[in-house]
Amino acid sequence: MIEVEFEYLSIDVKTNDFVIILRRRDNGRQLPIWIGSAEAFSIAIAMVGIEPPRPMTHDLLIDVVTALGAKLVRVVISGLRDSTFYALLHIERGDVETYVVDARPSDSIALALRAKCDIVISDDIETFNLEFPENETEKELSERLRKVEPQEMIGF
Repeated sequence: MIEVEFEYLSIDVKTNDFVIILRRRDNGRQLPIWIGSAEAFSIAIAMVGIEPPRPMTHDLLIDVVTALGAKLVRVVISGLRDSTFYALLHIERGDVETYVVDARPSDSIALALRAKCDIVISDDIETFNLEFPENETEKELSERLRKVEPQEMIGF
């Protein structure tokens, strides 16, 4: 498994889509994953550490897992098929039970930020050797991704 960490949230200035950037811990290479605006908003809230007066969906899921005596311990970006990433939530309950649940990477990362758990990428997928959109280089892509401060997303 390749250990990564959530680097930042950005917006693709060409398409106005949100992008999360994961960074490899071993060599610093970045991996962009395009996400929806609702997930971007949820990630921004987690980055700032705001606890809304009523639980939002990702907060609710963490609350349910905790209420069941379990804990989200790891998010695995598990696959890449037809330009779509896949993820798995690893949830442990006690010392014996482990549950693995299919999830979208955007939701998984929103949950990982709340649970403060590890994010890893299966080393059997070629995620860091992707061809970039429209034959762009990694440098050209990074130039069109503008880092978004989470406060901008939530109206601070």
